[in-house]
Amino acid sequence: MAAQRRGASIRIFLIDGTPQGMRLVERIGWTGCCLSFSRSDYDRARHRAELQRSGVYVLVGADPQGARPVRIYIGEGEEVRTRLDTHVREKDFWSSAFVLTTKDDSLNKAHIRYLEARLIAMAQAAQIAAVENSTNPAALGRLSESETSDMEAYLDEALILLPLLGVTAFEIYDEPDASAAAQVTKNDQAQIAGRRYRLKTQLTEAEGYSDSRGFAVLAGALARREAKVMVPGYQKIREELIAERVLVGVNDQQYRLARTFIFDSPSSAASVLAGGSKNGRTEWKDDQGRTIRENEEATAASPA
Repeated sequence: MAAQRRGASIRIFLIDGTPQGMRLVERIGWTGCCLSFSRSDYDRARHRAELQRSGVYVLVGADPQGARPVRIYIGEGEEVRTRLDTHVREKDFWSSAFVLTTKDDSLNKAHIRYLEARLIAMAQAAQIAAVENSTNPAALGRLSESETSDMEAYLDEALILLPLLGVTAFEIYDEPDASAAAQVTKNDQAQIAGRRYRLKTQLTEAEGYSDSRGFAVLAGALARREAKVMVPGYQKIREELIAERVLVGVNDQQYRLARTFIFDSPSSAASVLAGGSKNGRTEWKDDQGRTIRENEEATAASPA
């Protein structure tokens, strides 16, 4: 039987008493932790015990080239502080840091090199942030089977914490396994099926559904090549997807979506694919011809 996800309790300690200050994030039953702080707070953060331990870290800042909303750098250190001291002097782009370590300093050099390599590979695959790292360290495969399992378990926990702190660069989209529906009730199956929507306009054909991170459009969607007037923000997204070959040309009239992509809204998805401003809540329709708006209104009107 497939494992079911359970609720998780996360403890976020505001070290300075403010949400903008240093934060220590922990989870009950996990020896790991994450310390987050801004670059302006580094003078105080560098004296904390977490930075004197071995661990991995993620530096985040605006992408100077504008190719992505943010740029990140992933590193490791047997004493994280030593590496961050260097980055303060040599890297200008970052404004925030997120340090992943353990409360008992149980990560060794092989562990942190493995975690660094996995995080770099995940960030490069997700293509959400510009990755400052030029190469992926050849660290995978150097751990025993049991240690690899332990580090993968560590990553599972860390990847729950990072999005809570606004770090989404490692969120690789996986299409839900259709067989998973067999593990839920018939009512749940109906709800799952109701999330699938289709967009069909001139030269545009796509399938997608609402996701907790936005609106997911499945790989293989066809988009109109000729663009009309649209919201500047949508135009920028379209240009970036073309430049990054997420939208690739298939003929002189259409692009194809090379991989599943999560847009920030149904309207963003519809506009980018159709090459013109669209109201996604009325353009995307399910198998019964109902729009997203109609389904949302029906949900709101249903008995509690």
